[in-house]
Amino acid sequence: MRLLFAVLFVGLLLASVITAMTLPDARSEVPVIYWVTDPNPARQEQIRLFQLWMKKHNYPRVELRLDTANNDVSKKVVQGVSGVGGDCMDIGSGGGMRYFQSIGLLTDCTQWAKELGFGPEHTSPAMKTEITLEGKQYMFPCNCYVHLYWVNKATFRKYGLPVPPRTWDLATFERLGKQFVAAANPPGRRREVFFANGAPLDVIRRSLGVSVFNETLTKCTLDDPRYVKSLKLVRKWTYDDHLCPTAAEVQSFSTASGYGGSTLQLFNSGNYAMFLMGRYALIQLRKFGKLELAVSYPPCGGMPNASCGTRAAGIYTGSKHPELAKYFLAYLASEDYNMQIVRDADSQPPNPIYCNTPEYKRPPDWPNEWGTHEIWAQAMEEIAIGPEYSPFVMPDVVSRCDGQATEAFMSGVVTADEAARQAADRINAEIARTLEEDPRLPPIYNKLLEKQKQIDALKARGEKIP
Repeated sequence: MRLLFAVLFVGLLLASVITAMTLPDARSEVPVIYWVTDPNPARQEQIRLFQLWMKKHNYPRVELRLDTANNDVSKKVVQGVSGVGGDCMDIGSGGGMRYFQSIGLLTDCTQWAKELGFGPEHTSPAMKTEITLEGKQYMFPCNCYVHLYWVNKATFRKYGLPVPPRTWDLATFERLGKQFVAAANPPGRRREVFFANGAPLDVIRRSLGVSVFNETLTKCTLDDPRYVKSLKLVRKWTYDDHLCPTAAEVQSFSTASGYGGSTLQLFNSGNYAMFLMGRYALIQLRKFGKLELAVSYPPCGGMPNASCGTRAAGIYTGSKHPELAKYFLAYLASEDYNMQIVRDADSQPPNPIYCNTPEYKRPPDWPNEWGTHEIWAQAMEEIAIGPEYSPFVMPDVVSRCDGQATEAFMSGVVTADEAARQAADRINAEIARTLEEDPRLPPIYNKLLEKQKQIDALKARGEKIP
């Protein structure tokens, strides 16, 4: 029996040694760090540039490898809490950062950012809340995006209409949209041409002065008459004026023969005259040829604004090589990486200074795009606004509650007043639940409530809030 156990022990030991020797890391002469990201073809070029950048600056030798199989949020969380997460992880927006930080999976990079030059000052101001939390930095953008309307000039010319202006108010958007729909859809025929693929409800309500939360982020304030107005307007544009497709019409595009699905192909084919998306739409639009393009801001009811966000990367707290992984975040702020984003048109480069380059403004192979790129850069710096984040409720919960109420109204289940009230009530209920479950939050919350009372008193007297 002892001999049997000895043989088994030796066999398992040999198997372990062989397994360890055949692992990818064991075959590398230098430390290996893994980048958990999507399978975009551009990643291989970005890795190649990273290796050259490291060598150019005489930084430590390291090998960067892709891990595209585990980019799903649930996989990153499971691997992270199990101690086997990737060294650098694409997290996405500030909402994702807050979630991953709350469960202890993101490394505080504040000091490294100061040393290596990838702090918030090296990206657009609107990105600050997307990569920092309570004065600490946890990520740096891989790219930045702002959602504006791509305009197909050829589609407007086909119907004898002028290209929309760069900026417009709600009334102008509706008036021009009605003109377009009337010209593009003759009576008696099935509607298949739309002014735009959608209208940004968050932008419209924000332009009217509606915030998701009050000034101290202690209460959801979506139960606001101006939000009710925004809801009604977007539904009117969809179901009454037919400026944008209904959910059923979008589905019909997805199944109809020859349309190619509800994608940017519909913009190329003229089914949508405008398409709300970021600059990254060019990755697909360039495959269609040299389209005649223009750009328009979303319509506003007062304050011009546009929604923005990021795909950002952070360092896993369980990384075996955090001192090497920090160089990857520094690389994201470098000229080498930013100019690759400029050339590839994968949205905005993380560092806005590279939007002032000739390569960004006038890509030599795409003269049809000249005059559009500056608009994206200007919008990111002047009107881009990221999501609102309250420390008392998770961002995905806010998004879910808000989205469910909006969907219920758009489908006719509830009125606009009921939808606005439901969204606010559900989010405030989640705030109350969070306060009950986390004993660290009530003292902070109560202090902010006192501050909110002072703010409300100033507002009631019509005085300026400091």
